[in-house]
Amino acid sequence: MKSRCLIFAAIFAMLGLVGCDEGDIQEAATETKTSGKVARLTAAVSGIDSWSSQYSVVLAAFAEGSDYAVVQKRLTEGDNGNVETTLNITSDDVATIELCVTNRLRQRIVSFASVPVSQLQGDSLHLAAGRVDVSMFQTIQDMVFTTTCARCHGLGNAPAAGLTLAQGQSYAALVNHEASKQERGVRVVPGDTEASLLHKVIHGDPAAVSFDHSNMIKEPTTIALIDNWINAGANK
Repeated sequence: MKSRCLIFAAIFAMLGLVGCDEGDIQEAATETKTSGKVARLTAAVSGIDSWSSQYSVVLAAFAEGSDYAVVQKRLTEGDNGNVETTLNITSDDVATIELCVTNRLRQRIVSFASVPVSQLQGDSLHLAAGRVDVSMFQTIQDMVFTTTCARCHGLGNAPAAGLTLAQGQSYAALVNHEASKQERGVRVVPGDTEASLLHKVIHGDPAAVSFDHSNMIKEPTTIALIDNWINAGANK
């Protein structure tokens, strides 16, 4: 009886081996398209840590006409703000290398310095950005207050609603600052967008101020940037 069981066991083992030999095992494989090129950034960067968790200060590669990074590398402030890092250019479609800020979708929010891939020397590309303030508030100042708002809220004798949004004066005029008679509420309440007049203005709340500002800032990413700055504590 024992010998019969051993014979059956041997037969089943052989059948199992045949089944394995005859079946093709397909292994999943991923292929990464690499160009073998490297970009190097050297810069003195301040304000990296001022950004809220929705954003990253990065060295990134972009294809022509795209706002979304093909590949990116998050930066951290080094000694005295000095940053030196490299990025592998992983695609032949890359057109520019940029020191920039991206959101969680790797969408470009603002670019501080860039260099075209056409300036490659061999397989290496150098982006020397110099001294750059990438802080969240300064970005809003440059992108919004200086270029758009200061037309009416500048340094003239009578800025609209008594609000000056010029460089060096905007922060004090906004954060924890009571609105003027023409406005209603506190202009910016750190950590609370719903209580902040600035939030209501950029979202076109007709009860906030008499003048409609909804067409002043049209990009959703810019509006989100201001709201996220307020919710993150409205730091300078």
